[in-house]
Amino acid sequence: VSDRVRPEAKNVVTDLINDLCCNVMMLTGDGDGAARAIAKEVGLPGDCVRSQFLPEDKLHFVSTLLESSQRKGNIFSEKELLLFIGDGVNDAPALAIADIGVAMGAGAAVAMEISDVTLMDSDLSKLLFGIETGAKVIKTVKENILISMIAKALVIALTFAGKMTLLAAIAADVGVMLLVSINGMKLLPNNESRKYCCGGGYQDYDALSSSKSSDVVFYPPVAEIV
Repeated sequence: VSDRVRPEAKNVVTDLINDLCCNVMMLTGDGDGAARAIAKEVGLPGDCVRSQFLPEDKLHFVSTLLESSQRKGNIFSEKELLLFIGDGVNDAPALAIADIGVAMGAGAAVAMEISDVTLMDSDLSKLLFGIETGAKVIKTVKENILISMIAKALVIALTFAGKMTLLAAIAADVGVMLLVSINGMKLLPNNESRKYCCGGGYQDYDALSSSKSSDVVFYPPVAEIV
């Protein structure tokens, strides 16, 4: 006997692995046979499955991943972050220590209380949207910082060269403000984001599994997520 896997689960896992470059693992309290059957159905290799995990086992496993990942980084370098998805009471310890804890709205109240993010409608496509939006936000922040630094350096250089006037300095300051504001406006909702939020185009994505004890851990080797 095993939990029923939603028909769209394989597409979600495929997007996480191929499009978002995430390492996906499944931690479950179910038996090894049931866990591997579900993993095979959703497209996860056998070495990405950990079965018969108690709450403390999940906690220790997530702690090990956190210790082994590339934790260091600055605003211009990439680092690994770990995101844990769970919906049960036994997931609470792992949700608490993960970089990002995500609970499902249909899950236990304690999981929602401890998690950083709760998908109220248990729609996993919102998670994909959140990860991609977070990456875009980080990229935009870096772009705006770079634009500001270049503009300020240019103004300073012209000032020491004796070619900068007060009016030009004010115009440069206002111009940079407008430029970074316009650059930030690309984060405003568009038709693509509405597909995620409203179900259009991604309406088949719901949740990875109907299981209350199967959880997903994934961490990006090359991409920052917020």
